[in-house]
Amino acid sequence: MNVLAKASALLAPGSSNKSIGPIGIDFGLESLHLVQLETGAGASPNVRARATLDYGCPRHEVLASPVKFRSLVKRALAADRFSGRKAVIAIPPDMFRTFSINYQSAEGADREAAAVLKVMKSRLDGDLASYVIDYLPVRSRSKNDERLALVAVSERQPIIDFLEQARKARLDVQALEIGPIAVCRLVGALSQNIESGNVLVINSGRRVSYLTLISGSDLLFDQQVEFGETSLIAQTAETLDISEDMARNLVMQTGVACAAGSDTSPIAVEEAGLLETMTEILKPHFLKLVEEIKRVCLYAAAETRGGAVSQIYLLGGIARWPGSEDLLSSLTGSRVDKIQDPLTLFRGEDGTTPWDGGTAPDVVVATGAALRGLQNHG
Repeated sequence: MNVLAKASALLAPGSSNKSIGPIGIDFGLESLHLVQLETGAGASPNVRARATLDYGCPRHEVLASPVKFRSLVKRALAADRFSGRKAVIAIPPDMFRTFSINYQSAEGADREAAAVLKVMKSRLDGDLASYVIDYLPVRSRSKNDERLALVAVSERQPIIDFLEQARKARLDVQALEIGPIAVCRLVGALSQNIESGNVLVINSGRRVSYLTLISGSDLLFDQQVEFGETSLIAQTAETLDISEDMARNLVMQTGVACAAGSDTSPIAVEEAGLLETMTEILKPHFLKLVEEIKRVCLYAAAETRGGAVSQIYLLGGIARWPGSEDLLSSLTGSRVDKIQDPLTLFRGEDGTTPWDGGTAPDVVVATGAALRGLQNHG
């Protein structure tokens, strides 16, 4: 069973009634992303609507201005056939921090929460009441009573202000969540072996990327790294003394790794020479990412009693680059699969996608958020 068929089988709802999920919303670094999924009678989910709008200014200006916030949301909702105002919103990454902590397990939810808060009290400045704290316990892998948890922490007032902006934009917020949880949910539909292995997700953005480690069905680790499409294109343009637009087109044309069994015609040889040049320019930057990947793999082995990372997924903008997964596979020694566009997982009954243009590599988090809403309402 291929990835798309597996995803459809895992996501297929039990209800025979048509269901439209809430809108998954992600305030990305440079753009707002919206995705809404729906299901028909006995059918797997498909995309009802999606939109991506650039801010036209720094993100913090949009979040601080009720007028800009409302205007952006209004234009985004009008860009496609979104239904209703119910939304699952991913908190912007600069509004929260994640911690991996060890704590003493205790019986009962209240006692467990108290144990987590006891650890966090020594990690945070000031009164815990000034923070919004949530945690995800990871199932115990040791014989003692120590457990691992991933804790998300936000300052309370910015979250209140964010929810107020959403209210003024007439959004009915069903839930707030963090991006790593949305990614974990999406990958849970992709990985055929998620219950038995460690999965690493590389969600590549324009300026930074996120490494998310999933162990079984647990979110184990999330880290931001300085690796993005913008800096790689800029480096290529500078080295070759061409414009960034030309550098981007060149990367998309040539790719960054040779395919097995390549043609040996004169034209192919010339293209291979260009490909080799591109690979040599970009390889040092990919190696920096590989060093971060190796650290995550060591962490996975330490926390899962020797468990290896059995699968790496590459998502986001760099997943569109031809050969990017092959280059990472060769540099890491691990299997890397890429998902160029998460929306291709959700097709209509005729096998076509219900939107009218382009790929959407940046909507990973919004799609994961939309999937949560559909699961909760399907």
